Amino acid sequence: MIISKTPFRVSLFGGSTDYESFYSKHGSLLIGFGINKYCYTSVRETPSIFDYLTRISYSKVEIVNDNENIQHNGVRGVLKYLNKYKGYEISHMSDLPSQTGTGSSSSFIVGLLNCFTRDWSPKMLAKSAIHVERKLLEEAGGIQDQIWAAYGGMNSVGISQDGSFSVRPLPVSEEFKQDFMNRCIMIYTGKTRKSYKIAESHDKQDAEKHKINILEQAQRAYELFQAEDIEGIAECLGKSWENKKRISPLVSTPAVNKMYKSLESDGMIGGKLLGTGGSGFIFGILNEDTDVFKIKEKYKSHYIDIDISEKGSVIINE
Repeated sequence: MIISKTPFRVSLFGGSTDYESFYSKHGSLLIGFGINKYCYTSVRETPSIFDYLTRISYSKVEIVNDNENIQHNGVRGVLKYLNKYKGYEISHMSDLPSQTGTGSSSSFIVGLLNCFTRDWSPKMLAKSAIHVERKLLEEAGGIQDQIWAAYGGMNSVGISQDGSFSVRPLPVSEEFKQDFMNRCIMIYTGKTRKSYKIAESHDKQDAEKHKINILEQAQRAYELFQAEDIEGIAECLGKSWENKKRISPLVSTPAVNKMYKSLESDGMIGGKLLGTGGSGFIFGILNEDTDVFKIKEKYKSHYIDIDISEKGSVIINE
């Protein structure tokens, strides 16, 4: 049995500029990091004694005798992409709920590809996952989640107009990383959402001017990371979130806005809702003097401890 371990991600800056409709004209710059919360995917060939071809276990269980009848889009897309027609038993487990803005669907695709290929480079895994989700399955969305899942680390990602991308570690010290993560919080809003519905709204023509502002803020944020200026990064993050909310009325909700305001009163000096929006996790940066333990006590199980996952998808059993 092959088992892969693939990180989820926090996208700090540049989100929504990784849509083809935007980067094909303006390029894109993204800043973020893989986190130490993972999806685990296992694959083995179905033993011949069983009377089914493929069994898939996730939030439900599918048993089929024709892989074309698989309902799970990601599994069906990966098997088609890799020309896999044998029977397989595929299982998926996760540290975080799906549809919460942490790139879970792309992490699953990358992890499943890794199970089947095992020796592909991060770039090949990311490019293949992008092709499966955006071209083969024609799902709305950007291309950053697949990159974070394949690479991990705290990086900047540059996307050219032709869709090619480069991944570079942020030019910061290990001491800064530790200080930065000590001031970061991630709080679950308690709700999930269907990201593709919100993603479709991100591609509207009148959203472009706001995405240009988001791109400029990502460029400014890169300079702030170079200067290791946490207060400046936090301020920039808050401004970027305000711009993202202008892209579509679906990006935020009254409940999210209320929680965001509450977190500001608790000591958050800059933050955002992760992913395309709607619900999921709020990520924030705290004032240097804020007692993070009081935040943990207030939000209890909705508070998620995170750190940087320096590696992308890896095989942990074969």
